[in-house]
Amino acid sequence: MGFELAGGTVEFAGAYPGCQVLAAVGGKVFYNRTFGFHSYDSNDVVHVQDIYDLASVTKIAATLLVIMELEDKGGIDLDFSLCDYLPDLVNNTPYANLSLREILAHQAGLVPWIAFYKHSLIDGRPRYDVYSLDSSATYPRHVAENLWINENYEDSIYSEILSTPLNEKEYKYSDIGYYFLKRIAEGLTGQSIDSYLQKNYYAPLGMNRTCFNPRRHIPLNEIVPTENDQIFRKQLIRGYVHDPGAAMLGGVGGHAGLFSNANDLAKLMQMYINKGSYGGQRYLSDTVITEFTSCQYCEEDNRRGAGFDKPMIDNEEGGPTCTCVSLLSFGHSGFTGTYAWADPADGIVYVFLSNRVNPSAENKELVNLGIRTRIQEVIHDAVAGSVRVANTNDSISEQR
Repeated sequence: MGFELAGGTVEFAGAYPGCQVLAAVGGKVFYNRTFGFHSYDSNDVVHVQDIYDLASVTKIAATLLVIMELEDKGGIDLDFSLCDYLPDLVNNTPYANLSLREILAHQAGLVPWIAFYKHSLIDGRPRYDVYSLDSSATYPRHVAENLWINENYEDSIYSEILSTPLNEKEYKYSDIGYYFLKRIAEGLTGQSIDSYLQKNYYAPLGMNRTCFNPRRHIPLNEIVPTENDQIFRKQLIRGYVHDPGAAMLGGVGGHAGLFSNANDLAKLMQMYINKGSYGGQRYLSDTVITEFTSCQYCEEDNRRGAGFDKPMIDNEEGGPTCTCVSLLSFGHSGFTGTYAWADPADGIVYVFLSNRVNPSAENKELVNLGIRTRIQEVIHDAVAGSVRVANTNDSISEQR
């Protein structure tokens, strides 16, 4: 099976400095290539082992794993509310009765995001009761190079969330629910979410290039830089999470903070396609995978699964995918220019990783040009063509 992708051409449109593209079918990788450089002014060529900031792909590659496991074990129920799990935090607030299902499907009326960093600055500079230039017992969490945050500022983040009015309960994408989901996951497992995931998922799955706070684990020259942040941290962000809220939590957010490469992420997506098993080991039940990857509020014109994104209802134009995918498919995209999608109908896993926010998040050409979904269409066409040939020639089918 072979096909050509436009990665070598579209990078010169200024959509992103470089990227990784991986495609697999039936658990076999048939395309895994890199294009371009770490940044427009760099000679560092992108390699397959390099890692990218996954941004919101963290939701399905980190937090959701723990939430699904807890559902599997009876530790949570998606139709229970925040007050059932975080009573001390949310009782006597409008947030108390938001169900986990509503939150995961972006049906809870939460605002899309909150610029928490604004209250931690004065005249654009870090407040010195919030930040320190060095670490200490009071300032243990690394936000960026030479910038550490007071460990108690997390309380201010949750206070700001809970003082933000809710909107009507209709589909609106939001990061905010994952602040609560992370707290629930850590409370019920008794461990930090990054440690729990490393021990129970990433290491067993062989995802050796996947982690939070990668500067602790990965050589800096193998971490692709993201934005030159001149609003909050006043520096090029490399190896620290791009998302400001996750950065203020010390790099480990429920909605952002995970770094990985395409090959590692493909292993996780394959586990999802396999209904919870990979490499002879079962991680999650097939029933929980089916529930979370199914559309939750289709009758309310909301395409989302529980945590997972889905194609547009009735597979019409627009949305996160090409029309070539099945309605069984699922995945997620990330603000930094990342994308992971799996389609159980034909066994296709597709991963695209880029740093389109380098040097500036104002660059929207990746979306404007439809690059990720155009590549997805090429992959599905190639697999469909191979299957058509295989149906008329057994020897080709065996070689596929």
